[in-house]
Amino acid sequence: MLTVAERLMEAARSLPEPLVAEVLDFAEFLRARQPHAQTPAGQTPLAHLCGGLEHSVAFAGDPAEIQRRLRDE
Repeated sequence: MLTVAERLMEAARSLPEPLVAEVLDFAEFLRARQPHAQTPAGQTPLAHLCGGLEHSVAFAGDPAEIQRRLRDE
């Protein structure tokens, strides 16, 4: 009896390349939705970056003033 992964590989082999790309895109979407998604070495999931600047001196203060400073640099 084939495992689900083996069945998926078998199905992917019979599809044209553009459809295999769609399958891969969907699989990566599903993986990204997982709370502890595996990421390639050296990369950080975007969810881990949320709130990373909340104590930053550069981004403290009035949001409109921060935008003005950044725009004027």
